[in-house]
Amino acid sequence: MKDERTKINYIVDLLMFISFLISAISGILFLFFPIGPRAGWYEIFGLSRGELRNIHVIFGILMVILGTIHFLLHWKWIVVMTKSFFKKEKNGE
Repeated sequence: MKDERTKINYIVDLLMFISFLISAISGILFLFFPIGPRAGWYEIFGLSRGELRNIHVIFGILMVILGTIHFLLHWKWIVVMTKSFFKKEKNGE
């Protein structure tokens, strides 16, 4: 069971990282993409400015979904760490 959970966690993390990269790159390209008909470029890598925006939004949403799954996969660890963080020491400190 633990080995299967580790594989799922790895896949979720890998997909989240890829999602982050695509979202980051598309966002950077969108910011520096020339605007208007006199800007010179109408497409970059075969993608229009609107298509870059759509890719950015889609992969951003996918990253949020995968981040939520990642959070849920680590819920027990989060609970244990939170309890240990707020737990008073027995020595009276």
